[in-house]
Amino acid sequence: MTSRHGSGTGGRRVAPWIIVTAVAAVVVIGAVTAFVLITQDDEQATCSSQVVLQVVAAPAAAPSIEAAAAAFDATGPVARSACVTTDVTTVPGPDAATALAGGWVGEPSQPPAMWFPDSAADLASLESTNSAMTAGRNPAPMAVSPVVLAMSSANANAVAAANLQWRDLPTAAGPTGSITLPDGSKMIVALPDPTMNRATSYALQSVVAGLTGAPADPAAVAANAGSLAAVAAGGPAVPPTTTFDALDQLAVGGAGFAAVPVVAADFAQVQGQHQGLATVTVGGNAAGDQIFGVPITASWVDPTMDDAASTFLAYLRGSSGTAAFTDHGLQVGAGTGVQLADAGPAVATALATAIGSPSGAPAATSPGATAGPDASAGLPSAPAGPTPSG
Repeated sequence: MTSRHGSGTGGRRVAPWIIVTAVAAVVVIGAVTAFVLITQDDEQATCSSQVVLQVVAAPAAAPSIEAAAAAFDATGPVARSACVTTDVTTVPGPDAATALAGGWVGEPSQPPAMWFPDSAADLASLESTNSAMTAGRNPAPMAVSPVVLAMSSANANAVAAANLQWRDLPTAAGPTGSITLPDGSKMIVALPDPTMNRATSYALQSVVAGLTGAPADPAAVAANAGSLAAVAAGGPAVPPTTTFDALDQLAVGGAGFAAVPVVAADFAQVQGQHQGLATVTVGGNAAGDQIFGVPITASWVDPTMDDAASTFLAYLRGSSGTAAFTDHGLQVGAGTGVQLADAGPAVATALATAIGSPSGAPAATSPGATAGPDASAGLPSAPAGPTPSG
């Protein structure tokens, strides 16, 4: 008797679902293989050439831009089938403006396709000579950092409690000023030469704007020279050459002054070297650094480099770019930090005259002054520290 489970031929039939599954697997594997090969071919095709995006950044912008450029390059950016790498050169804003206006002739670095000035005055200087070179740029800064006052932590707490305003600084500071510090002394402010030190210039511009209700110009500075001299009253006969020198003296103690203006982002980068110091944000409109992202239109910028510049700008406007700025103490976002654009060298010279700075001869700089985040303040490069208080 033949079993019910037997077959007349002694073999077994293959279930149809097994055949369908096997065929489907072969199709899927084939599709995946084809996709990988096509993708590899596409990736190889997109990098048919190489382009170096030449970038020039002012000292206050350079640390952030260098960090962002390294992260940007790691994403494998492509512009017009060319793989992009970024080269960032630090050049002081006034020097870059002059070099760009002159066609970047005889400069040690390659001409840039992008410029990141840290001062609206430097940008205005170029645009007054060759506005077409920056045509189409975003008029708003990408990041900012206001001027603040640095002092000991104990004094900072007391001054912050007084709700100090820039317009009040002439009557609040100095030997007869209204602010008395915890040890019974007065708030004496050291003011490095404003023609060489942007933090001093920013602070005094903020005072003038607070007194007049308008941005500083040479006439307004001259009209308020007495008030500006009052800010400097009682300060050291020979002011510290740089902001960094002043911070050193404050950290050690016995400086003969209690406070010095400093750009907030600069302080953030060197705070770890100056334990016991903090900053106070002064009320009212403040001047400070303004970092602009400026694509350059010039004969040396070809379409590929222009496209690479646009791609880098888009990257900077995203979360990664924001992180690069904030990691270096800068502020990002509309309405933050800086309300007054730098008024430029003519105003800095007028401010120096008002406070009696010896700005006729170039001031000496501390070792490393040109290598740091602010050559004009003499701040050397340093890892970013915690955000200053106040």
